[in-house]
Amino acid sequence: MRKEMKRVAGLPLPLYLIVLGLLFLALRCGVIPAGLPGGLFLLLVLGEGLNELGKSVPLVRTYFGGSVVCVLGGAAIGVSGLLPKDSTEILGRFIESEGFLIFYIAALITGSLFQIDRRLLFRASLRILPTALAGVAAGTAVVVLLGFLQGFSVTESLLYIAIPMTSGGMTAGAVPLSAIYAEASGIPAGEILTRIAPATVLGNIVSILFGALTVRLSARFPKLSGDGQLLRGEGAVQKKSMSQADFGSLLAGLLLSLAFYTAGALLHGFIPALPAYAGMILCIMAAKGFSVLPGEMEEAAAVWGQFVIRAFTAAALTGIGIVLLDLNRLASVLTLPYLLTIVLGVLVITLTAGFVGSRLMGFYPLEASIAAGMCTTNMGGSGNVAVLSAADRMSLLPFAQIVTRSIGALMLTLGGILAAILLH
Repeated sequence: MRKEMKRVAGLPLPLYLIVLGLLFLALRCGVIPAGLPGGLFLLLVLGEGLNELGKSVPLVRTYFGGSVVCVLGGAAIGVSGLLPKDSTEILGRFIESEGFLIFYIAALITGSLFQIDRRLLFRASLRILPTALAGVAAGTAVVVLLGFLQGFSVTESLLYIAIPMTSGGMTAGAVPLSAIYAEASGIPAGEILTRIAPATVLGNIVSILFGALTVRLSARFPKLSGDGQLLRGEGAVQKKSMSQADFGSLLAGLLLSLAFYTAGALLHGFIPALPAYAGMILCIMAAKGFSVLPGEMEEAAAVWGQFVIRAFTAAALTGIGIVLLDLNRLASVLTLPYLLTIVLGVLVITLTAGFVGSRLMGFYPLEASIAAGMCTTNMGGSGNVAVLSAADRMSLLPFAQIVTRSIGALMLTLGGILAAILLH
C-alpha cells in the first residue's frame, strides 16, 4: 500500500515548504500585511511547523509535545531576531490590541462550557476554588521558606515571588501589582515590574512543562486520570464529530462565542472589578442553568470550539511565545536558587491541589492538579491555553478560567494590603 505523504497544517509537506519559503521571502522584503492577513498567516505557518516538529522529534515528542515546542520555540524566535522588528510589532498588535487571543479564548470557553453537563458544571465550579486556595496557600508557604533560606525577607518572598507568580498573569496580575507596589513604596512602577515579572513568566513556563508531563503520567497511571473529566463518576463529555458539522453550525457557534464575550464585556462596563472573561462565564452558566438556548445551538457552540482548537491552537501558542514570553528578562535574573524556588513552589501547589481535590472534592488527581494547581501559576488566559494544551486537557478551560481569575483577584487584593503595610 502506498504510504500517505506527510502533511503540515493540512498541506502536503512539499506545498507547506513552498508556503514557508513564501513567508520568509515576504519577511525579508518587509511586505507582511498588517492585521489579520499578515498576523494569522505568519502564526499559522510558524505555529504548525513548530507543532509538527514537537510531534515528530522522538525525545521532544515523548516529554514535551507540540504545544510546549510552540510556546518555547515562539519565545526563542522572539529573542533571536529572526523576525524583523516591524513583523514582531504586527504580531504584537494582532495578539493583543487587535484581539486574536480574545477571539480564540472566547471560542474555547463557549465551546467547552456548552459541552459540559449542567449538573457537572455547577458541582465542579463550587468545589474547585477551595481546592485551588489550598494549593496556593501551601505553595506560598514553601516559597517564603525557600526565600528565607536564600537570605530573602518574608516581604521579598511574598511580594516579589509568591504573589506575582499566582496573580493571574502579566496584564491582569504583574502590571497592576507593580502600580500598587509603586504607590505604596514610591519606587517607579517600571522598576518594580522588572523585578516581579520573572516570577510570573517563569511560573508560567514551569506550569506548561508540568502540564506536558501529565500526559506521560496519565498514560502510565491511568487510575489518576479522568481523561479530561474533573469529577469522578461522571460520564465523558459528549462531543459532536467534526464530520457532522455543517457551515451553519460553525457560523452559529462563531456568533454565539462573540455574543457571550460581548455580554461579558458589557458586564465589565457596569462592574469594572469583574473581568470580561469572568462575566462571559457567568452569562454562559446562566444560559445553561435556565436552558436559554435550544440544544442544537449549544451543540453548534461546542462544534465551533472544537474547530478553533484544531485550527488555531498552534498559532495561538506560538504567538504567546513570541509576544508574551521574554527570555532575555528571565536570563537577567535567573539563578539556580531562584529557579528552584519557583519550580518547588509550582510543584507544591500542583501536588496539594491534586491531593485535596481527589481526597476531599471528588476530583480526579491529575485533572485537579492541572485545573486547580498549574492554572494558578500561569499567565492568565493565554497561560491556561498553553498549560491545558500541553496537558491535552482543553476541556478543563472553563474551570481553569474560574480559578485563574478568582485566585488572581484574591492575590492582587492580598498584595495591595501587604504592600500598604510592609512597603510604606
